Amino acid sequence: MRYLKILGLLLIASQAACVTNATEGAVQVQVVRGQINRIIKPADGWVGTMTTVGDEYYDIDLRAFTENVEVGASTKDNAALKIQVAVTAHVLPDDESVKAYVRKFGLGQDERHQRRNAILMGHVNTETKNAVAGFDAYSLLANQEAIQKSITSSLTPIFRQQLYVELESVQIIGRPDFMDDRIEQAASAVVANQKAKEAAEADLARAKVEAEKKQVEAQTFNNPALLQIKLLELRLDIERARADGIAKHQGALTIVNGANDTQIQLRAGEK
Repeated sequence: MRYLKILGLLLIASQAACVTNATEGAVQVQVVRGQINRIIKPADGWVGTMTTVGDEYYDIDLRAFTENVEVGASTKDNAALKIQVAVTAHVLPDDESVKAYVRKFGLGQDERHQRRNAILMGHVNTETKNAVAGFDAYSLLANQEAIQKSITSSLTPIFRQQLYVELESVQIIGRPDFMDDRIEQAASAVVANQKAKEAAEADLARAKVEAEKKQVEAQTFNNPALLQIKLLELRLDIERARADGIAKHQGALTIVNGANDTQIQLRAGEK
C-alpha cells in the first residue's frame, strides 16, 4: 500500500511537471503525430502536456526581424549599381497565419528561417530592381525616399500573402554604389544643385511674404483712419505693459470709437 501511494505521488508530480507556456512575443506550435494541433499563446498561461502522447512543441518568434539584402540593379538609363536594402517585418500573429507560416517554411527554427529568407531576398531583389529602374542615374540619389516608398508598396502585399509576415519598414542603407564612379560624382552634383534650388525657392517665398507685408503696411499708413487704429494698437500695447506693473490698476485696455476720434480706456478689475 505504501508503495502504491509513493507511485501515485510520483505520477502526480510527473504530470504537474509536464506543462508548457509561450513566452511574451512568441507562440508555441503543438504538433501531435506530425499534425498541428494547437497554437499556444502567452495569454493561455501554463498548458498541460499530458493529454496526448508523442506531442512536440516549437517556438515561433513574433517579434520584428530585419534582413539586409544587397541588390544589383540598373537605372532607367542603364547605369549599373549596387544598393543595400534593409527590410523589417514580423510574423502575422493570428493562428491561421502561424500555421501557414510553419507549414510552408518548417517547424525547426534554422530550417524555417533559411527557407523564408531565400524567398524574402528574392522578392526584395526583384522589387528593388523595379523601383530603381524608374529613375535615371542622375536623379537616383535625390529620389531615394520615393524608391523606398515604391519598394514598400510592392512588398507589403507579397509579404502578407506569400511569407505570412507583416512588413514594417524598408530602408536604403548608405548610398547606392555606382559601378562607374564618374556617375556617382555627377549624381551627387545633381543633388547639390537640387538642394540649392530648393533653398533659392525658399528665399524667394520669404521675400514675397515680406513684400506683401510691407505693401499692407504702406496701405495702412496711406489711410488716415487705418493709421490712427495702428497707432492706437501701439499705445494699447504700451498701456497694457504699464498696467501689468501697477497692481492697483490691473485691468484691460479697450479701443472706443467716437464720432470724431478714437480713444483708449483702461477697464479696472480686468487684466
